[in-house]
Amino acid sequence: MSQPPAQQTPAPPSYPVQSPYPYYAQPLRVGPAGRFARLMRLLLRRVLYGMVLLGRSLRPYALTLVVAFVLLSVIGWMSWQLWGPKPGDPGFTRAESIPPAPAVLNYLQGRKTFNADLMWDSFSTEYQTARLNAGASKATLQSQANIEKNMGLVYNRYDYIGGIPLDDGGSMYFYAVQVSLQSQRAKVPLIITANPDGKIINIISPLDRLSQNN
Repeated sequence: MSQPPAQQTPAPPSYPVQSPYPYYAQPLRVGPAGRFARLMRLLLRRVLYGMVLLGRSLRPYALTLVVAFVLLSVIGWMSWQLWGPKPGDPGFTRAESIPPAPAVLNYLQGRKTFNADLMWDSFSTEYQTARLNAGASKATLQSQANIEKNMGLVYNRYDYIGGIPLDDGGSMYFYAVQVSLQSQRAKVPLIITANPDGKIINIISPLDRLSQNN
């Protein structure tokens, strides 16, 4: 008796075998230019975001800010028109400074030490004559120096600003004199003009009492 043929089991379909581990593609390397571009984009976003927040906070004051901006613009324009450089104005040039004449230094030393002889001898003949005509002699100069000394006036320092030559051959010298009287200190200007021989022909200073008598 013959047996029936055995049934063959169909083979399962074949599928590609996947790895149990995920696959990650290697990220592209960014050069310095790309990193700089990313940084700039980030900064730009932060700036724009900050501007948006600032605009929201200032929105209630928008009208006031606009008016203030317009007023400041008008004031700036008017200030430029008044004090700005004008076309054709002469340019500023600094004159070359010259050292003080010996007579000027003697006068300053005499003023500091209350010595009328040094001061009087530093004057030109014409200036001495003008003083005498005004009733101010060497004795008067010494008397005034003594009064300053008894008051406690002290000539602390002479700051030499500079000197310039004049067209007639003379010279002009500029000082800032630091004086003190008891606990008070002050700086006063001193302008001395000398003739071509270096002798003093004029003194301008709040401390020069003789010049006030002329």
